[in-house]
Amino acid sequence: MKRIDLNGFWNVRDNEGRFSLDGTVPGVVQADLVREGLLPHPYVGMNEDLFKEIEDREWIYEREFEFKEDLKEGERVDLVFEGVDTLSDVYLNGVYLGNTENMFIEYRFDVTNILREKNHLEVYIKSPIRVPKALEQNYGVLGGPEDPIRGYIRKAQYSYGWDWGARMVTSGIWKPVYLEVYKARLQDSTAYLLELEGKDALVRVNGFVYGEGNLSVEVYVNGEKIGEFPVLEKNGERLFDGVFHLEDVKLWYPWNVGEPYLYDFAFVLKDSNGEIYREEKKIGLRRVRIVQEPDEEGKTFIFEINGEKVFAKGANWIPSENILTWLKDEDYEKLVKMARSANMNMLRVWGGGIYERESFYRLCDELGIMVWQDFMYACLEYPDHLPWFRKLANEEARKIVRKLRYHPSIVLWCGNNENNWGFDEWGNMARKVDGINLGNRLYLFDFPEICAEEDPSTPYWPSSPYGGEKANSEKEGDRHVWYVWSGWMNYENYEKDTGRFISEFGFQGAPHLETIEFFSKPEEREIFHPVMLKHNKQVEGQERLIRFIFGNFGKCKDFDSFVYLSQLNQAEAIKFGVEHWRNRKYKTAGTLFWQLNDSWPVFSWSAVDYFKRPKALYYYARRFFAEVLPVLKRRDRKIELLVVSDLRETKEVSLRLAAYEKTGEKVFEKTYRTVLPADGVSSVDRVELPDDLFFFVEAEVDGVSYRNYRVFRKWRDLELPDPEISLEDMGELIELTAKRPAFGVKILADEVPEDDFLFLEPGRSVTLRKPAGVRGVKSLFDYLR
Repeated sequence: MKRIDLNGFWNVRDNEGRFSLDGTVPGVVQADLVREGLLPHPYVGMNEDLFKEIEDREWIYEREFEFKEDLKEGERVDLVFEGVDTLSDVYLNGVYLGNTENMFIEYRFDVTNILREKNHLEVYIKSPIRVPKALEQNYGVLGGPEDPIRGYIRKAQYSYGWDWGARMVTSGIWKPVYLEVYKARLQDSTAYLLELEGKDALVRVNGFVYGEGNLSVEVYVNGEKIGEFPVLEKNGERLFDGVFHLEDVKLWYPWNVGEPYLYDFAFVLKDSNGEIYREEKKIGLRRVRIVQEPDEEGKTFIFEINGEKVFAKGANWIPSENILTWLKDEDYEKLVKMARSANMNMLRVWGGGIYERESFYRLCDELGIMVWQDFMYACLEYPDHLPWFRKLANEEARKIVRKLRYHPSIVLWCGNNENNWGFDEWGNMARKVDGINLGNRLYLFDFPEICAEEDPSTPYWPSSPYGGEKANSEKEGDRHVWYVWSGWMNYENYEKDTGRFISEFGFQGAPHLETIEFFSKPEEREIFHPVMLKHNKQVEGQERLIRFIFGNFGKCKDFDSFVYLSQLNQAEAIKFGVEHWRNRKYKTAGTLFWQLNDSWPVFSWSAVDYFKRPKALYYYARRFFAEVLPVLKRRDRKIELLVVSDLRETKEVSLRLAAYEKTGEKVFEKTYRTVLPADGVSSVDRVELPDDLFFFVEAEVDGVSYRNYRVFRKWRDLELPDPEISLEDMGELIELTAKRPAFGVKILADEVPEDDFLFLEPGRSVTLRKPAGVRGVKSLFDYLR
């Protein structure tokens, strides 16, 4: 097998004759126009609007290339497009090869008999606006938010705008292009666990073969040959399929349960002359089950990996760019490692974006982070009553499942985001054809069958949220909690929610001030300036920020305080929700907040902003997702001390509970020694104390300290005095100490600190690595006074 790279610079022009430039492949037109200085950066100021003016253009990509290979008998040449964005016609040397209809899947064209020594390749990309608009005129307007034409095109849905994302309807060849010369090839080889027999396992391997002849596939595990399997024909396809015994098997686990062990698999395609193609993959073996059993509240929804229940702690993942070709593998590495450093064990790949890059799933495999994988359908009716659309959707689903199924981190395939909730309750998604909501042919009939055929080792779930009498039930299935924030209700209402698995909930916060400085001028840094409104895509998003800041803190003196208080408010809100749902373990069995990351610089629900600068929520997440979490609750007029443990063994714990006046005077302290049950929740004590005190709790397990705090009154009612924080420079470290209770302690430095938005108990120091350019600290007191 040989690959000939066709990436690099191509000639690109639009159909109206305005633009002609060197465009990059992989790439999109919008990025090329910015690089060439023909359009300004879309994320600055109001520039996003300029890009809407080119949405209805068609674009011609052209290039010349030479082909001088001497083909051997039986060899063929495929022209491979790993991803075209989105609708295109492809021509080679004036010969029409075919079209592309789906951004998410690979297209191959046999060009063996069309190639010459010198070749001309042309890709004519159609407008992602004109074509779906024409389909909308033919078939009707689809119900749902954002631009409904998006439902007629298999393109990343968020590119048409979302309540956190820019409208950036891209066009281009967004993934690699190459010629592949081969006699026969393998694709989508995988291995998965069939049975466990004590320490030994029965493992199934299979994959697909393209090419003729008498072929077989040898399979190697960690360098050792375990078998050879013939290539057979089934349902019009060629494939290999077989089972083997693996002794003393090592299973893949989420990081907080066990080792995320990966085997080195090699799949070697052979004919009578020897090896002709191979696939090498790192594959983990695991068994996944969603435990749905009746209980006193309804029905559980618990992820079980290899027989071990796992409480899911994590966030929702959206595309990390609106212009996807600006993303690099190092961006994925930084974000996924940030998730792991924040003690997350699950990321949900949301259904309005993309099936992520291989590097994303590889990192999740290696780091032991579970992936809830949506299919790419979100918040809309989809026209699956039309045979051509249903066929296209099913082709996509089958190809994607085959491509990604070897990743052990993918523990769930999910049909869509919020569509079934919309059918039940939104009112604008009620259209049915032959009694079936638009989309349910896919989610309820086709996708579960495809997943069962192609990846029987991974469960399928029809939608998120889904389960119960209505899709967004508290009693069973997973749940999205949006009456808080979006419904203008404050975060104390999380405590009333008894959802079984919280797969979305969120509270907005501003991005880092330096990020705001990137997209705005000083005179534009006003809360309701048009540039700020452009960079908060939720309707009345800024108004909500102000409502909750004033509702919880009572004031907001200037723009810097607005940025700080919105972040702190966001972090406090998600902390409150997570603590509530974690201490319900396993009645609630997971909390995935909305959202980890951003696709552009924006006021949003993210914990990490577009430039990967951590917001207050990120630092808080490290603490509230820790393996041991001491929690304080008000119950029956008493203060209850509970400890949540995700540790897999019973452990002794030392606890200390203290309460202070705002003056810093300690009015209560008590210590405890008790035993934490493995993977459980312990109620340690209930004490009668006034709720206007400042409570601090510390748990120590195996020499590791876990701290928390609770303030039961609203911040606006407390009239916080100056905590008088001292910062001592200790060389490579800094030590922070406060005379009075201090919250939201922010380290001012040139470098992003390893920890931030801290809390300080009076007289108890916190020691950190010294960030570069450290110049002091501020706390909530400084932003309110």
